[in-house]
Amino acid sequence: MMKRILWLTESWSLDTDKEIVPYLKKNSGYDINWLVVGRNNISLSDNYTFIKQPYRLKDFRLFNFYRSVLKKYHIKDYDLIYSSFHGFPYYYPALYLTKGKQQRIIHAAHNVNPYPVWSLMLKIAVKLEFFLNNNFQMFSKHTARWFKEHYPNKSFFYAPMVVKDFGKVQTDNYSVDDSKVNLLFFGNVVANKRLDLLIDVVKELPENIQNKVHLNICGNCRMHKETFVQQIGDCKSISTYFKRIPDEEIPELFTKHQFFMLPYQDVAQSGPHMIAYNYNLPVIASDIEGFVERVENGKNGFLFHVNDKESLKVAITKAVKMSKADYQAMKDNLNAYVVENYSLEAVSKKYVKYFKEVMR
Repeated sequence: MMKRILWLTESWSLDTDKEIVPYLKKNSGYDINWLVVGRNNISLSDNYTFIKQPYRLKDFRLFNFYRSVLKKYHIKDYDLIYSSFHGFPYYYPALYLTKGKQQRIIHAAHNVNPYPVWSLMLKIAVKLEFFLNNNFQMFSKHTARWFKEHYPNKSFFYAPMVVKDFGKVQTDNYSVDDSKVNLLFFGNVVANKRLDLLIDVVKELPENIQNKVHLNICGNCRMHKETFVQQIGDCKSISTYFKRIPDEEIPELFTKHQFFMLPYQDVAQSGPHMIAYNYNLPVIASDIEGFVERVENGKNGFLFHVNDKESLKVAITKAVKMSKADYQAMKDNLNAYVVENYSLEAVSKKYVKYFKEVMR
């Protein structure tokens, strides 16, 4: 008899699940019922059931709401529960009071080792999730190492995010100079992504290098964007698009540039990184653990020392001086690397292997 899995996704983690779950539904050999819970309606495909969350996160009525949903979908009939959820503080108490005694839960650990920017609520939520659950998924090798060191008696498997596909190019809204090496910074602008460092570096490049590069900054700025505008000043090698980038414009951005910039000072896993890999766009990234495990320096991208302006200048200079043949070889290496490590087929095998272990 086919094993049954109830897959629960909170809407904030949808980007991680929206590719892998439909693939697993078709190819894993398991009967997967996928429920997505959130405040705002979403539109994906016919492979999921959307459940609108009626109350805000801290509303005590959510406890009964979660229990009613789990009962409605007969949670006790499933062999395994995959939980890509925080729902703090009511979700996990509701889940454990509703599930069957022998049912296994796999918690998708999107947040693992705490960063200084974490809110107190997130820190408490993660502590509770690690205390209550025994089976976990880690999305990066460095978080897996941290988790194994701090929770040696817990079980986990490592399976990264798959590449994030936004389809084919539909728009032509951004102009680039094809005679230059075009650099892309994309995503929400927050302090730990060190956009300030990147701007300084581009401005301080030697003139003969700066004249051959252009940086486009594209994304919603959660900081004071006027600060960045003033920092850029009259530098003609930098353009800004401080706005939410519509999904339909993403393929254009990731196919018009030559390198994707990741000057972060810390990261768990990066969604934009996986978009770049989907469109075979090499990255220039800081040498923090989250990137070192995904970038082979000089082979499928470039690494520089975190928070080090001189090191980043060297990396950009190397990118500028690449021949067309060397750049194409880098793209070929990246494509082979992605197929082997981050394709749907490669990643799905890791899920299926762990599911078999848990449901033995």
